[in-house]
Amino acid sequence: MKVLCVGGGTLGSVTPLLAVVEQLKLRQPSIRVEWWGTETGPERELIEAQGISFKVISGGKLRRYLSLENFFDLARILSGFMESLWRFGQSKPDCLLTAGSYVAVPVGWAAYFYGVPVFIHQQDVKLGLANRLLKPVAKVITVVLSESVKDFPSGKVVVTGNPVRSVFEQVPDKETARKKLGLDPARATILIIGGGTGAQAINELVANIKQGLVNIAQVIHLTGPNKKYQEVDLPGYLAISSTNESVTVLVAADLVITRAGMGVLTELSALSKPAVVVPIPDSHQQDNADYFAKSGGVILIPQEELTPGRLLATVSELLGDNEQRNNLGKQLKQLLPPGAAGRVADLVTAEIYKNHEQI
Repeated sequence: MKVLCVGGGTLGSVTPLLAVVEQLKLRQPSIRVEWWGTETGPERELIEAQGISFKVISGGKLRRYLSLENFFDLARILSGFMESLWRFGQSKPDCLLTAGSYVAVPVGWAAYFYGVPVFIHQQDVKLGLANRLLKPVAKVITVVLSESVKDFPSGKVVVTGNPVRSVFEQVPDKETARKKLGLDPARATILIIGGGTGAQAINELVANIKQGLVNIAQVIHLTGPNKKYQEVDLPGYLAISSTNESVTVLVAADLVITRAGMGVLTELSALSKPAVVVPIPDSHQQDNADYFAKSGGVILIPQEELTPGRLLATVSELLGDNEQRNNLGKQLKQLLPPGAAGRVADLVTAEIYKNHEQI
């Protein structure tokens, strides 16, 4: 059995697939996994750390607005399609798994021409362009929320929830996590995270209120790789550009300030963590944030309303109200229940075994 995973550019399209791969290996230890991703995205280090073979594939970003780059990206997409056709002849995977990355579009269509079953996973509330382009060639479509079912053909779509890696099932306690990070194990801790590539707007605001934040609690700030940021030696403030210890930093926190990607929201739900979300304006994250805020799972602050005063006041209020924080964490967990990785893995193995029997 051989599975090809395709995704990258951000970690949002990567971590759910890694969770599914873990479950596939439990069901079939001899399974072989190969990954095709982007050249410049943050995914390669994480994937190779799991012992998975990683290869770069050409792909172009899919823009809905006029730009000269669209012409170059069309050429990259065509190149990725032709390259994928050639690779499929060499690799011969039993199926392809993807979770919405733009780099997966030419690969998915090449898989369809080769007769390789395509599984696409829809994470966000709003259907993204990559999955919109892939749904005609998909064999099975898994979705996180029942609200997404209407966006796909009824015979293909299954509601599974969002896969999360097994490392989130057995985690250290807060005090142990804080000690590992060199922080005070007894002091309240805030985690600020902008996703796998960082969030410049959040970084800039935090730079202006670092002292005010550390007066309230310890701060762990994941700035994101390759982001402009001036490091300052401030007691109680820990800035990290990137880390493979995502579980440690999440567990250490009493409160998380984050973007609204479904990947990080799922990891927060696995740990029942309260969160303040600041979605990227006019993006799929806005729909995610609106959905979870209306359902009582997060506190939403639109980026245009994100001021130093409002953020400090929100953090101070939540850290002083244990009941509200607990309720937020519990509700987020109810909205994104565990077990999704196993459900997706069962669908994948069933399809592969069915194809093998037919052969």
